Amino acid sequence: MTTQTLNTDEPIVDPVVFRNVVGHFASGVTVITTVVNGEPFGTTASAVSSLSMEPPMMLACLNRSSSTHDQVVEAGRFAINILAEDQAGLAMHFGRKGSDKFAGIGYTISENGLPLLDGALATVECRIGETATGGTHTVFLGVVEQAAAADKQPLAYYRGTMGRLERVLEVKAYDGVREWVLRRKTPLGTVLDPVAIGEAIRSEPEQVQNALVKLTSEGLVFRNDEGLLEPTPITAETTDAAYDGRATIESGVIFSHLDRVSAEDCAELGRLAGELAALRAGDAAELENFLALNVAFHDRLVSVAGSAALVDAFRRLGIGTVWRQALTAEEWARQMETAHVVDLAAALAAGDAAAAQDALAAHTAFGKNLAREVITRHGGRV
Repeated sequence: MTTQTLNTDEPIVDPVVFRNVVGHFASGVTVITTVVNGEPFGTTASAVSSLSMEPPMMLACLNRSSSTHDQVVEAGRFAINILAEDQAGLAMHFGRKGSDKFAGIGYTISENGLPLLDGALATVECRIGETATGGTHTVFLGVVEQAAAADKQPLAYYRGTMGRLERVLEVKAYDGVREWVLRRKTPLGTVLDPVAIGEAIRSEPEQVQNALVKLTSEGLVFRNDEGLLEPTPITAETTDAAYDGRATIESGVIFSHLDRVSAEDCAELGRLAGELAALRAGDAAELENFLALNVAFHDRLVSVAGSAALVDAFRRLGIGTVWRQALTAEEWARQMETAHVVDLAAALAAGDAAAAQDALAAHTAFGKNLAREVITRHGGRV
C-alpha cells in the first residue's frame, strides 16, 4: 500500500477540539485479542471497522504503547471481539493497563488459536495482511479467516458513555439539550421549544422533552407560571453546589482509587495541566480550548474509578456556561488560575493522597470564589 509521512508544518486541528468532535461519532466497542507462546493478550479498541468485502478485510488501530500491540505483531493474527450491551465492564477491564487481564474472564481458544470472549456480540478472526503507521498507532489490515455473530444487542459508545444503543441516543439528546440550555441559545426569560431544539441538535422531540424533564430535576430548567419550560438562571448558590458536588466525587476517587492511577494517567494529567498553564499565559481568545482542556483533565481523573456512571454524574455538574457568558475574551486569562491543577497532577504522580486532596480543596475554593465574583458583577444571575 502507498504511505505518506505526515507534514506537521501544515495546519492541523487542535487536539482538544479534535478529541471533542470525534467523541460525537457513535461507535461499537471491541476487545482485540491474540496469543503468544500460549499466553493471551487483549486491549479495548474503538478504532475498528470493516474495510473490504472482496476479500473480506477488517481495519483495527492499536496504540504502539499498548503491550497487546507488540503481541499482535509477533503473533501475526488477532481477533476482534465486538461487545454486547451487557459487557461494558469488560471494556473497562481490558482498557486498563496491567498483566494477566484474562484472570477470571470467560473465553475460549478458537481453531485459529485466538482468544474469543464469552458472551460477545460477534467475533472476527484475522491474519495480518498489511500494516501502516498513523501518528501514535499502527493500522492493522486484517484478512478475515473466521467470523460469527450472536442474536444480541451491541454495546455502543458515545462521548465517553457506553450502553445500549437506545441509551446512547438518549445521552446524545441530553448532552445536546444541556449544552443548548447552558450556552443560553434560548435566552433567559424565553420558553424552550423542544421541536426547534430537536431540529438543531438532530434529536427526536420526545428525546428532547425527556432531556428537559431531566434538566428540570437538576435545576437547570424550570416551569413558569404557565407550565412552560425556561432556562433557570445560574446563581452563586448554583455554582457553589456544583463545585462542591464535583469536589466530592474527585475527592472520593482520590481516597478510594489512588492506587489505580497509572503511569499513563499521570502522564496525560501532567500534559493537560501543562497545556492549561501555557494556554492561560498565551492567547486570551482561547477560552473554549481552556475549558475543553479543563474538562479533559477532570474527566481523566474521575475515570480512574472505572465507572462510566460516575463520569456521567461528574460531567452533569459542569458549569462552563458561567465563564462563557460572564467573562470576556480579554479578561478570562487574567482571572483563571491553573496552579492548583498543576499541583494536583504532581501530587497524583507522586502518589501523595494528602497533597492531592489539599490541591483539590484549593482548586475548589478558588473556583467557587471566582464564580461568586463573576456572577455578582452580572447582577447575581447568569
